[in-house]
Amino acid sequence: MGKTLMDGTEQTLFESTEIGEYSGYVFLFEMVAGDRLYIRVYIKNVENNNYYLADSVLFADVQTAPAVRIAHVTGKVGFKVTAQQTIGVKKTVHHSWFRK
Repeated sequence: MGKTLMDGTEQTLFESTEIGEYSGYVFLFEMVAGDRLYIRVYIKNVENNNYYLADSVLFADVQTAPAVRIAHVTGKVGFKVTAQQTIGVKKTVHHSWFRK
């Protein structure tokens, strides 16, 4: 399991450039009232090798379901998952990843 300390900037939780199907969990059990945290998924374009935003979700306050599932992302050229806490006392985000 990985741990990433938030510092206000966008932090990479997981990145792969290998072919495969990936999934994972991001655990937000440390969030409290007033916290704001974004989770973003990027896909790399095979033509120009740049990452492009595929999804972005904002999580706010205490999470009633703190295990966020990142499901079935197929990576061919590359993809990455990031987190960015924008409001609140900086938290450690726990995460785990699986390759099928």
